[in-house]
Amino acid sequence: MRSSRLGAPILCALLLAAAPAFAAEPDSGTVSANGSDLTWQGKTYDAAATTFAPCPSAAEDPEDLVCDHITITADVAADFWDRREGGMVVSIGSEVPSSDFDLFVYDGSGALVGSSENPDSQETVNVPDVSGVYEVRVKPWLVTEPSSYTGTAGIVIDRGGDGGGDGPSKPPRPKQIDAPDFSARMWNLEDIRSRLANETSTGGDAVVAVIDTGIDINHPEFERRMVDPLSWVCPEGVQVPCSGFQYVDDHHGHGTHVAGTVAAADDGVGVTGVAPDATIMPIRVGDDDGNIVGDLAAATRYATAQGADVITISIGFIVGSGPLISNPVVPLDGGWAEAVQAAADAGILVTLAAGNDGVPYCGQGEFWQDAALCVAAYGTETDPAVYSDWGHEIDVSAPGGGLLTCDGGIWSTVPLDLEEVDSCTETPGYAVFAGTSMATPHAAGVGAMLADLGVSGAAARQRIVETARDAGTPTLLGSVTGPRLDAAAAVQP
Repeated sequence: MRSSRLGAPILCALLLAAAPAFAAEPDSGTVSANGSDLTWQGKTYDAAATTFAPCPSAAEDPEDLVCDHITITADVAADFWDRREGGMVVSIGSEVPSSDFDLFVYDGSGALVGSSENPDSQETVNVPDVSGVYEVRVKPWLVTEPSSYTGTAGIVIDRGGDGGGDGPSKPPRPKQIDAPDFSARMWNLEDIRSRLANETSTGGDAVVAVIDTGIDINHPEFERRMVDPLSWVCPEGVQVPCSGFQYVDDHHGHGTHVAGTVAAADDGVGVTGVAPDATIMPIRVGDDDGNIVGDLAAATRYATAQGADVITISIGFIVGSGPLISNPVVPLDGGWAEAVQAAADAGILVTLAAGNDGVPYCGQGEFWQDAALCVAAYGTETDPAVYSDWGHEIDVSAPGGGLLTCDGGIWSTVPLDLEEVDSCTETPGYAVFAGTSMATPHAAGVGAMLADLGVSGAAARQRIVETARDAGTPTLLGSVTGPRLDAAAAVQP
């Protein structure tokens, strides 16, 4: 608050001289957790246009003669904030430093929920746990020359996790990139009918935990859609596990590729994920070389405790050679099976990569029974996924891509700063991979859409399995690795 104001008689005289022109444009809009923001331009006020009285409501001041009124709808479910911290940030600013506008935010009941009356041209209000309709009122307290202002509003999720370390609670601003639209290359989305499914849900209220090598925290495909980061790859002297976005930053590529298939933005640039509005919970257990150095059981328990809707894991063990990302076979580490079962018992869908050994059973083994969804891979007719496990205990197959062509692989995101640019995409930040690791996040994306619709855990698993379509009879070139994921069928009521 200001320590002093001009005297009331002067203020009254200035109020009578007010001559606002035009109106705020637009005077309403919607903000959401998937990155939809609102920007508006305030009307222009003549010099000496000053209001000292409280701003009336829009109903009391329908012509905006006293104050500007902007209606903002926060398209966020109330329970969205049960496992997150954050809210709506509303700011105004004038290009005229000596002009002073004040900012007030009211909820749908008319209660004041935030205000800023600083003696300068910039004001900001943070409103926590927003959901529903709000009214912003902007008061011209002192206008020294004809002035307007610009207003912005957006949702900010500012939780950074509860593990050790002292990392920042919010990811850095994404880098700006110039990438072509790769939609025409994404045969995988067409094959599982995710575009059609997105007409029903885009996963906006779902959180998918990706337990992998981390995520590129600067990639614009995930802007404002990352929460609760935790890493077992921590600098010397930092407690393990360490929280903070800088600790989950991916320098390998596998985790970012998986995350992109789940939830890359549908923005006409680069690639699009199966659930393009879902939020990623990045949990890093793999180092820069792709070696698994983290505690998978603890990572799974963390995702469960943080309230993830889906956990996707494209990691396992090869007997005798230790954990690898590329070829999961039999998970042998103590406690991981129990952690997966606990996640399932908590109503979380867990998706696991079957394996790349070409054996006639799920590489994760009957060990998992029905606690998780075992996902095999398939490719195109001319570039099949000959590597994929198949047969016994495979729950569903999804696009994992072939090994022969660029068009037959899975196009997704990778870290922007990888030293080598992928020869297929020829674009930093994007690459073509193949494997059951690439198939599994397709199922996780469908799980995110189902969670968004209120179908979770065992019910989501059952829906995915029961709606999968028959893959038909193998041909000389093609291979059948299990019933095929059908996103559109899965999300139908």
